[in-house]
Amino acid sequence: MERARRYCRGWGAVRLSMCLALGVLATCMEVDEPSINVGEDGTLYINATDRVVINGVDMVAQSAIVRSLVRLHPELYLPEFGRQVITTAVQRVSSLFAADLDEDGDLDVLSASYDDDKVAWYRNEGQGSFSAQLIISNETRGARSVVTADFDGDGIADVLSASFKDDSIIWFHNHGNGSFSAPIVLASDAFGAFGIHAADLNSDGHVDVISASVQDHVVAWYQNYGNGTFSSRRVLSNQANEARFVFAADLDNDLRLDVLSASYSDNKIAWYRNRGNGTFSAQIIISTECLGATAVHAADLDADGNLDVLCACFSGHELAWYRNLGNSSFSAANPIDMAATGASTILAADVDKDGRLDVLGASYINQSITWYRNMRDGSFSPRIIIATTTDALTTIFAADLDQDGDVDVLSGTAGLTHSKIAWYPTDTSLIDLLRHY
Repeated sequence: MERARRYCRGWGAVRLSMCLALGVLATCMEVDEPSINVGEDGTLYINATDRVVINGVDMVAQSAIVRSLVRLHPELYLPEFGRQVITTAVQRVSSLFAADLDEDGDLDVLSASYDDDKVAWYRNEGQGSFSAQLIISNETRGARSVVTADFDGDGIADVLSASFKDDSIIWFHNHGNGSFSAPIVLASDAFGAFGIHAADLNSDGHVDVISASVQDHVVAWYQNYGNGTFSSRRVLSNQANEARFVFAADLDNDLRLDVLSASYSDNKIAWYRNRGNGTFSAQIIISTECLGATAVHAADLDADGNLDVLCACFSGHELAWYRNLGNSSFSAANPIDMAATGASTILAADVDKDGRLDVLGASYINQSITWYRNMRDGSFSPRIIIATTTDALTTIFAADLDQDGDVDVLSGTAGLTHSKIAWYPTDTSLIDLLRHY
């Protein structure tokens, strides 16, 4: 009953009807004596032992109908999304990430912004609020991508960035007190450095680095020797024209992380099989029909135990996925949205907490953050708009920023006069209420 009470405090048309239909049922099931009370906040509590009739309508009977209807048609109930701006002190946001940088148990926000050459973070102060911008560096020329990982084995998340204008991949040692070292150059020969990813590729317990660079068309990796030093660039392929994005996932179920890449000019989604001992296969093409391939991701969308591949096709205005057939091969593209104008990002997350991974997308030109509910049979719902932005939408990221068990969404934009980082807290209390009763 307390769950229903918490939900019903936010009166609205939908919540009112659901509370009358469902909250009343819960009340009838839990009380010994009938009563009607009004709380100090104006909440009406109706406690009945058997039936509640309002204007001749048996609300207990109606609640059963509503509950059955919702279960048969889950599209009738959706999470609610708020919106809070974190900062406007950025110029052309290019990348976002979330990690606990100050070891206080809350996920902080990390950003890279291209026009002001800046890598910065925003301390999560709890209760859904964030600090003002804390600059890690404003000398990462053309900052394109940012991620975190523990690169020196001290148990604290360090920061890694790729900067396009000076062809550099740089990391910053986290001192553990909210401060970071000066830039430590990992590589300066990633010409047109664009995308980065951190993962232990050779299974030695140290987090390695993968990069995509657009001007030399290279996908490469850098071995972490475990003491904060890295090998020189080890090229996986130089046949990824305008390589923009890289990701690591075990695509063939051999317990080794393989590498995925998206390359813009050749419309290519490809992977590189990890053969162990730091060696990889030649490029294996999944598709050459993702027009303007700009992002790639991996997740088990059909719950068959194999990681599928997702892609965002900027020029083709498409979000799609490729089913992993389980024999190191993939299906043709399965469209998710063919009108995602200027598709820039694609992610997988269980937004509605039904145990199935949904898809999140960002459209640069449409300026919209979209969600596609996983319908269980390998298909996805039509787009559900979480939010629209006033500027070009460059990137999104998903994480539980307020520790309420829901997946929240971060967004970054690139405006003509200013840019913005915002987050959208997800509220699944209605879903929780309906599923409980």
